[in-house]
Amino acid sequence: MKNSRGLFTRLFADHKKVLLGLALPCLLAACAAPSIKPAASQIDRLHSFLIVPVQAPPLEVIPDLIERRDPAYRHAQNMALGFALPTELYQTAGGIVIAGMVSDSQAADVDALTKAVPTAAGGSANAELVWTPARTAAQKLRSLLAAENRKGELSREYYQLPTAGDASLQHWHQAIQTWYGQNITPIDYTAMGSYDAVIEIGIGRYRIFEGQTSLQLLIKLIDPVSRKVIARTLSESFKVDEQALASLDNGGEAFKQLIGDMAVPLLRQSLGDIGLRIPQQANES
Repeated sequence: MKNSRGLFTRLFADHKKVLLGLALPCLLAACAAPSIKPAASQIDRLHSFLIVPVQAPPLEVIPDLIERRDPAYRHAQNMALGFALPTELYQTAGGIVIAGMVSDSQAADVDALTKAVPTAAGGSANAELVWTPARTAAQKLRSLLAAENRKGELSREYYQLPTAGDASLQHWHQAIQTWYGQNITPIDYTAMGSYDAVIEIGIGRYRIFEGQTSLQLLIKLIDPVSRKVIARTLSESFKVDEQALASLDNGGEAFKQLIGDMAVPLLRQSLGDIGLRIPQQANES
């Protein structure tokens, strides 16, 4: 019995990172709005789509990256009880926006990023200011739709959440859940061209946590005339990799590639959920 207990303890210790990493995304999915699947007759009439990325939350990294970029931080943390730095938005050399602790030496860079990120609530804003996982997923979606002989045009504007410039991940998650739960969009998409439907694609959560990367995609299919949501679904996955933090080095190219690769099967799943069947041999580039 003691040996069995010891084995269980070791197994739990080996997998606790995975269990903890799964917990929060599962909780997020549990509080999401119910999915909506349209009738097949509705889907059959849809051939052209405007693909709109939703403003994505900043990347969450645990443990905080300050322990890698500022060796003095850990020493100060150990020496001073209650030592803590403010959490701000900052941008890596590769354009990845992160919510994390910043030191005084980084204050100027943080100020510059805050000014670059749109702060107006609602509406849309230029999607090319920084790299975003939502835009990467939207580009993959366009290729998948093309393989199904459906036309997808990627919007140059993104759907903006009222949390622009906010470093609170809780506020971001609340905002994305509010957007996902809307049954009517506030945006007049008919002014952006003639399309059979609009696909809004959002990021529920994405993060690097103790050697694993997780990604959650949320999809809404919208009638541009009535503005009603006619389909809604979410999908998520994670990848365990001890090099997860290292993927942010060298401009984060490895991380960006990973997010794109993770997005493809999630998009296949989501499009299948709403009736847009994507063949397995579709071009995933």
